[in-house]
Amino acid sequence: MENHHTYGQGAPRGNNSMAADQTTEQYRYRSHEIWKSKDNNNMKYLEQIGIPFIKMDYQYNVLKWNQLFLDIVDVSKKDLSYHRLNDLADQSFLMETIYDLMNESVESGELEEEYYEDKEFIFHLRALPLEDEEMVYVLIEDRSLQKQFENLLTFHHQMEAVSHIAAGVAHELRNPLSVIKGFLQLAQLTNDFQKYYDTILAELNRMNAIIEDFLSVSRRKMDRKLQSPVQIMKSLVEIMKAECLLHDVEFAMNLKETALLINVNESIIKQIMLNLLRNSIEAFGKSNQNRKFKITTAICDNEYFILVKDNGKGMPEEVLKQLGKPFFTTKESGTGIGIPLCKKMIEDHGGTFKIESTFNVGTTVILSLPLITT
Repeated sequence: MENHHTYGQGAPRGNNSMAADQTTEQYRYRSHEIWKSKDNNNMKYLEQIGIPFIKMDYQYNVLKWNQLFLDIVDVSKKDLSYHRLNDLADQSFLMETIYDLMNESVESGELEEEYYEDKEFIFHLRALPLEDEEMVYVLIEDRSLQKQFENLLTFHHQMEAVSHIAAGVAHELRNPLSVIKGFLQLAQLTNDFQKYYDTILAELNRMNAIIEDFLSVSRRKMDRKLQSPVQIMKSLVEIMKAECLLHDVEFAMNLKETALLINVNESIIKQIMLNLLRNSIEAFGKSNQNRKFKITTAICDNEYFILVKDNGKGMPEEVLKQLGKPFFTTKESGTGIGIPLCKKMIEDHGGTFKIESTFNVGTTVILSLPLITT
């Protein structure tokens, strides 16, 4: 049976699986055209488009090559003139790869491809057999610059991720620090530190858990367990009431009871809820009167919905469209990471995260988490 309870205060060998980009596809097309054309045209065409190549017969005799080929392989012009390919295969790994690829193409009678990688170099090799003439062309495409660019792009993404994580850690630690600060102020006002000791200690433990959670994210690991969404929300009541009291905000929570569970990381869900509370308090500014912050939960289609509503300043449509983009913020000291991080963490739990806001009216954040049915 489900009931409502109301609480209130008044994120070296090649790789044949490499994806071919548009340039590679054009190169493949040209290669097939070469394969179908006459030999004299082959040579002229290869020289014009600047493709390193070597031409051999089925007995491994080297017939032709160009200077671009010599610039890539560690073999002299004299060696190519007086030795067969099977003899040259022992001189370098690249020549061995060319030798193996040629044999594969002769055996199959079809175009064969291979990638050769050596430190900062990467070459795309294609062997084109001309069965009527018993000859094989091996063409080489130098993709070293592309590899260097991809490595640079990967490094950029890694540094961007580190930046996001660092900003996220700093942002999320502010929430428990703010709660601790608030309770210490209350303790001073009431001269009763013991009353707030357990909550302060719990927030310190939550700070440690936040750090552990971010380390878990970096290890692609997030510990979750089946828990009651109602109990998680109830555990936030006292903290939220105290925070709202300090900022002259009327707080209310209306929970829909359910025996169903959600599979979540409790610390992360609490972290998100307190982050939304902090955002609302900051949105009120200094001039807002009759400040209200309300949490309502509901169940629909095996989803547990959490609606977080305030009557703060709200956001104009142009700001709402930008909200959620990393590092976008309208706050002077904001990081712009809070909302994107909350959204990602909810989505990592299989849920949804949506923001509705009207300027000078207020903002509502709607979260959903899947309920576990057995």
